[in-house]
Amino acid sequence: NVPGKLHVAKRVTRFFNRVEAGCTGPARAQRSKMKKLTTFDDTLTAWKRIPREIRNSISDLSESELDFKGGSDGWTIRENVHHLVEANLVAANMIVAALATDGGYFDWTWLNPKKSWMRRVGYDSAGVEPAIKMLRALTDHVLALIANRPKALSRTVQLSDTPDGPRYTLTVEGILRQEVEHADQHLKVIQAIRERHAR
Repeated sequence: NVPGKLHVAKRVTRFFNRVEAGCTGPARAQRSKMKKLTTFDDTLTAWKRIPREIRNSISDLSESELDFKGGSDGWTIRENVHHLVEANLVAANMIVAALATDGGYFDWTWLNPKKSWMRRVGYDSAGVEPAIKMLRALTDHVLALIANRPKALSRTVQLSDTPDGPRYTLTVEGILRQEVEHADQHLKVIQAIRERHAR
């Protein structure tokens, strides 16, 4: 198990809706294809696939349909997409910190993705296509950095979930696995919203 993963899981649970794995109806074709990760290669492949999975999850939706709401937080599909892009942007910075320092501290305690955060940043109205394109380029870039470092996946970064909270350590592999699982949760939220609106 990755040290500190429980702390992160608890934090994620506070913010995000966890949707049951099964789905039926029109959204069934949008079911996430992410599989259980058993090797480093599985992890890298699944993380690289996140931009495509996001794009597939919103295929054929109009701009107005991206504003359909659902989930326990009442986020729109648009906000879920931007949130996933943001989460991986922050994760990429954690990975750079791990590669550069191998054990250094990265402060992400300022991140607080609630509804008011969505409005302040502009995720409630911004187009999703530039964000998805940026995420695709970002995953390619980070994976190229990892490919040039034989032991990159075992490098670590220290994190804490609140300014005065305890520090814990995550490996690069742990960060990637966490984001794959996180994406899977939000893709299921998007599926559920589409089902609710018969899209």
